[in-house]
Amino acid sequence: MKKVALIISLVASILFASMAISEYYTVAIKKETELYPFGGEGPVPYFYKSAELYAQVNLIYGIVFTIIILFGLWNWKTKKVNELIIVGIVALVIILWFVQGNI
Repeated sequence: MKKVALIISLVASILFASMAISEYYTVAIKKETELYPFGGEGPVPYFYKSAELYAQVNLIYGIVFTIIILFGLWNWKTKKVNELIIVGIVALVIILWFVQGNI
């Protein structure tokens, strides 16, 4: 059961890391910002104040989820940490991301 939870957590981490890094790439590297409501107008999270801030926030989350993926894969081989701790960390970061998006 712990392995299944770890696999689900790693898949979720891969999904969220790829989403965040993709957003960073689109906004910071390709400079495709015309479809984004930057400027902080209307009901948008604080990190929509500028394209740079939005890209930075997404890059940070992409790095955090990538670190979690690497930690989970390392733990898969070494069994040094309880899998449920990794599941909890993933859940906490996902909740933090959603809460931060509502600020």
